[in-house]
Formats: sequence, C-alpha cells, structure tokens
Amino acid sequence: MIQARTPFGVVLLGAASLAWAQQTSAPAGNTFEWRVQLKQNAVAPSTIEAVNRCKKTHRFQVDPATLPFMRVLGPTEFMVKPKSSFKAPVEFDTRNLQPGLHEALIVVKCLTCRSEPTCTEDHENLRVFLTVLSSAPDWSSVDPGQKPPSAARTTQSWPGVSPAQKPPKR
Repeated sequence: MIQARTPFGVVLLGAASLAWAQQTSAPAGNTFEWRVQLKQNAVAPSTIEAVNRCKKTHRFQVDPATLPFMRVLGPTEFMVKPKSSFKAPVEFDTRNLQPGLHEALIVVKCLTCRSEPTCTEDHENLRVFLTVLSSAPDWSSVDPGQKPPSAARTTQSWPGVSPAQKPPKR
C-alpha cells in the first residue's frame, strides 16, 4: 500500500500498481495529483482518508461519488470526530476503458468547517490521473518469420507411439 499525507488531511491509500499524491498550487483549497497505473480489465481497491484536525466534529463529503473509472464504495458523506479520521473505500475499475491516460477531479469537502472560527479547512482537490496499460500481448519483439501459436490443432499428436501402433479405440 502507498500512502501520501497532505496538509489538509486527505490521505490516499492504494493497492493499485502505482499511486502517489503530489501537491500543486491552486487558489482555492489545495490541489493534489493522484497518479495510478493499472492494467486493462483490472479492479483495485484503494482508500481516501479525511483527517479532521479541528476542535469539533465535522461533516466531510467526497464528490463526485462515481467517476468513469473509480467509485466510492461506502458513504460519500461522513462525520469525523476532532483529531481523528475516516477512510472512504474506493475502487478503481479499468474494465471497459481503453489503454491510455484518463483524468478526473475529486473534491473532498468539509461541509461544516466554516462553523468553527478556528478551523482553516475547507476542501481539497484530488486530480486523478489513471494510466490504463494494455493487457494485450506485445508481439513487437517477435521474429517476423515466427508465427503465434495456433488456437486450434488440426491433427492429434501421439508422442512415443510409432506409426504402426495406434491407441486403443474407446
């Protein structure tokens, strides 16, 4: 599992083949990049963790709940007690996706943070970059004279049996 902490308190945990978060500058809320690589036709669990660093319990939301390649498996709105966290399970799904780069934006919002004067949290932007790797065999390194194995055989092979011997009929 790979973990990346952010100042706001969103943590990304993943079983994906490659995932990391990197902060980039943004005017409203912090923006983090979440880069994931998965093979085509794969499903991989991960987690988005909202950490409440405030003095009061707050309601957080993961928006949107569904992307073309990822969905939240649990509740999209949840309460987080002071100085604690909540892990929202998500699932990456590359079935029905073409190989290549797919992008989306997830916003993790604190819906009640403005009610606490000392709270500085509001929302975090997670820019998700999913690279879908081809699951097809790569024939680029095959000798041009070599042919791929045939799916169907036209003759039956009997190793160790001379032409005069035939297997018993059933």
